[in-house]
Amino acid sequence: MRTDPEKVPAFPVYTLQLSADRQAVTLDGAAVPLDADEDFVSAGTAAIVAKLHRHGLDAVRARVLDASTDTQWDMIVDSGGQFLDLTPQQEAAAATRERHHRRRRLLIRCFAATLAILLGGAVAAAVVAANQPAAHPVAYTPAGAGATLPAAPPPAHSPTATWSHPAAADSTVNLVEDGMLLTVDPAGTMTGRNPATGQPLWRGSKAPLDVRSVHKTTWAGQPVYAATTGRELLLWPTRMPEDTDSVSPTAIPLESQHSARVDVGTPYIDLGDWYIRIPDATGTLQEVMIPPGSTVLTTTGDGQVITANHDTIYTLDNQGAITAQGPYTAPEGTTGYPTHVWGLDASNLLLGWGGASRTLAVLNLETRQIPFSAQPRSLPGARSVPLVDAQARTAAIGSVGLRYGANPAVVDLKSFTPTAVRGPVVYANTNNGPVTMDLTGSAPEPETWESYSPRDPAPALVTPDAVYLVATQLERTVVYRSDRVQ
Repeated sequence: MRTDPEKVPAFPVYTLQLSADRQAVTLDGAAVPLDADEDFVSAGTAAIVAKLHRHGLDAVRARVLDASTDTQWDMIVDSGGQFLDLTPQQEAAAATRERHHRRRRLLIRCFAATLAILLGGAVAAAVVAANQPAAHPVAYTPAGAGATLPAAPPPAHSPTATWSHPAAADSTVNLVEDGMLLTVDPAGTMTGRNPATGQPLWRGSKAPLDVRSVHKTTWAGQPVYAATTGRELLLWPTRMPEDTDSVSPTAIPLESQHSARVDVGTPYIDLGDWYIRIPDATGTLQEVMIPPGSTVLTTTGDGQVITANHDTIYTLDNQGAITAQGPYTAPEGTTGYPTHVWGLDASNLLLGWGGASRTLAVLNLETRQIPFSAQPRSLPGARSVPLVDAQARTAAIGSVGLRYGANPAVVDLKSFTPTAVRGPVVYANTNNGPVTMDLTGSAPEPETWESYSPRDPAPALVTPDAVYLVATQLERTVVYRSDRVQ
């Protein structure tokens, strides 16, 4: 193999699996078709090569697992079907170039006999950290500075941009937990930027348009950006190696009846029937049964699972063993476990009970208490993404505005479409232009500001020192930063 392993991105990592009965092979959860006279080795290798071609890659990292022998093997496969072993023992043996070449020649001679043993395994998604040095930012001059915003920003903000960059139509922005501003380029690349200058510091392919659904979380002990799009759970490494234009996500297929959550300490897949899949320390997805009649509230970075039924909160390890349990008091009038769960911040969840009770409640995970509940006009959709100002303890989700601090309340946002929350103020789009709504009043009413057109969008993000606006002009969409003026 002529591919330099140091130049092969850490993501994606394809997972090739052979079932315990050695009767089936899958690649990243999808069945690999087998002709009558085709062996597992050639079928698995061909599937990897075909997929890396579809992804436009010259080479890819892969992990092969065999449930029948409980073995696994990491390797790099190039577009010609050549491979390089990356097991820890052989990596340690690569101290000299000569020994590296001897090992590679040995692998080539043994490949046909060995790979059939090493293929396959339990359902898994191997996510590894980049072992190349992280890219370092260089001196940068903000692009698009001085551009005139095509939509009026809220009062006390500049009508000209501090920086601006092309963006995908209908995309959003997101300030994630590590301070990176995520935007979506027209080509579908998710770009992590310095919020102050717009400098690109990280790029990942296969971006969701609504990057507000992307969370920084943990997978097998490694930090990742995670999101669900269509029928896939996507995991991007948070480090982008030197000499790499972008990183590709590891994509874990989701069956039509399955769903995944990423607003948690470790992403998991809900299989229904009281089962979930969650990774262990190696990244292998384990099927875990939760207490019947409960639902997952959250997970932790080390793989613990916290669930609740109507009166008990359970803590499980990633094998399904209950390690702790304790009572809690659900809101009056509700029955059964909460049917909706959304994360608000590190300590608080928003729970929903459907049906006749139609109740929202805030649960504090540290105290296991529900300090506040209310009955809104309607519950937000289960897939709705909450917009949260954790410091102000305010949020907006669907048609619901929420105060969950010292003076909690639910506020009806009517038909408005919220786009951002800052302090007690919700920013939203309406048919008559952008508005704000102050959640502190007993009966808040929308307030407008002088806009250029009823089609002006409300800000996609508001911070103490700026607003970020995504606007389209002559079929060209741009994301702008507008600084707050004194």
